[in-house]
Amino acid sequence: MKNLTYIFLTGILIFGVSCQKDFLEMPVSGTTTVDSVFTTTVKAQSAIAQAYNKALQQGLPYQGAWNDLIQETISGALVDISSWGTLGKPIATTTGLTASGNTEDTKGYASNFTAIRQAYLVKENIDKVTDMTAGDKNIVKAEMQALVAYRYEQMFIMYGGVPIVTKTLSSTDDLNIPRAPLKAVLDSIVSWCDQSAAVLPSQWPAAWTGRMTKSAALAIKAKALMYAARPLFNATSPYLENGTNNNLICFGSYDANRWKTAAEACEAVITEAETNGGAQVINTGNPLADYGTATSTPGNVEVLLGFKMEYDWATNVLYNLHTWNGYAFVLTSNFLANYYKADGTDQSWPAIGEVRTFSDYTTRMNQMEPRFKADFWAYGISAWNNPNDNNWSNSTLFKTGWTSQNGCAQSVKFWYKAGTRNWFEFPIFRLAAYYLSAAEAYNEMGQPSNALTKLNVIRRRAGLPEIAETDQVKLRAIIQREWAVEFFGENYRLHDVKHWKLPTIGSGIIGGPMRIFAYNNLSYIQLSGNTNYQDYVIYQGFWAPRQYLNPFPQSEVNKGTVLQNPGY
Repeated sequence: MKNLTYIFLTGILIFGVSCQKDFLEMPVSGTTTVDSVFTTTVKAQSAIAQAYNKALQQGLPYQGAWNDLIQETISGALVDISSWGTLGKPIATTTGLTASGNTEDTKGYASNFTAIRQAYLVKENIDKVTDMTAGDKNIVKAEMQALVAYRYEQMFIMYGGVPIVTKTLSSTDDLNIPRAPLKAVLDSIVSWCDQSAAVLPSQWPAAWTGRMTKSAALAIKAKALMYAARPLFNATSPYLENGTNNNLICFGSYDANRWKTAAEACEAVITEAETNGGAQVINTGNPLADYGTATSTPGNVEVLLGFKMEYDWATNVLYNLHTWNGYAFVLTSNFLANYYKADGTDQSWPAIGEVRTFSDYTTRMNQMEPRFKADFWAYGISAWNNPNDNNWSNSTLFKTGWTSQNGCAQSVKFWYKAGTRNWFEFPIFRLAAYYLSAAEAYNEMGQPSNALTKLNVIRRRAGLPEIAETDQVKLRAIIQREWAVEFFGENYRLHDVKHWKLPTIGSGIIGGPMRIFAYNNLSYIQLSGNTNYQDYVIYQGFWAPRQYLNPFPQSEVNKGTVLQNPGY
């Protein structure tokens, strides 16, 4: 039974995904036109909901079951060991992203402008609604502009400079819009977010939870500014020479003040969210429950913006371990090493080729930190994140005969105490991200005390000892490791490691030997009777410097307007 909280972004969205033609893409001569949609509030709400749906699904495995969990596969966190994987596996193992085919976003580059057009259609026509107040219309306009800013923030991170569109385009407009420099894109995102934040409410009534708030708009801005401060863009020269167009992929100078601007933006998110938005980093003293709630429970107080759609079968089937497709994706030992033991020390896992007893595996898995236990199911142990629930018992989760029964563990993140619920709300922005972002920015500013204050909020919630390290280089590595663990599966890792320009990116993160556990003398795990396990290399990941930014589709480049990123 649906709670009224979700009516706006679930019940209404059903209409948006069940029609063969998008609601506002029907021909003007048909029975549905822009004028007929924007007559009453009720009708307009369908268009508003569709704008949210189109904008916020970016980067999610939304399109179909064959292209799932791509970002986690490319970034080396998970391995697709199925025979049917058609996108994530080739990107990870062969030639990386290419201009002519694969993409990490299953809906592709062009879908950004479909979403942007939908938001602008609402913004430009909402004044036609006859039974909506001027104040409410202004809020809708602010929501739509924030959704546009969100898509541009995502493109900024993935592509660098992109064409800036500021309205709906018609056949009479010049559609040959070239890429704008990084600075112009960033300035647009910041301006749009500031304009929206000045109008948006801090909170919505319960029936409208999930719509854009002041905190969410500030979060979009802060994320863009964080990536602007990181080494990939904040540099005197680009990752690959781009001739006279270096400003599309690099600011052309290192400016330490970018970290200060990012820190201030993150502090603004935290202040607004906690003071006016009713948000908090959940910490009741039960780390597994607190982290599980923050990442999994619909409508929890830590999520500033989520993809709220209960009927998105494609997203749910890809993450839910109860489904056949979930078994294809297993945790790598490369990524496992990021997690701590519950006491905050590093776990000792076997070296490549070192054979240990299976009891060693179960002992060490049980020693892991609460976030690991919320994120993964370890073989032979019922899922920690759904205790005493037979739906999540080892015998229920285990599927006899599946060749994917290898790897270090399998993901159960987003399903804390889910029981039989088969949908979840993807957390696009959690407040915790802005504590970690602020910690990162303060450390780069040479303010370790402020960095530790923010970092230890996340460490305490995780049940781990507080960090006291003040050396900038060592603290940087600790913060980056915290990003990996805290936000596994939340579409941060792939672009974090690129924008940090980690020196090991080609030797065990994206490229290089990717490793998993194999069992019973390099055979498969069994439901019972397992004897041993060892670490081994399953494939060599691909990395080339061109992958720091994504390629534009060759079809767009062939039009002669969009300049390709270097190396493709």
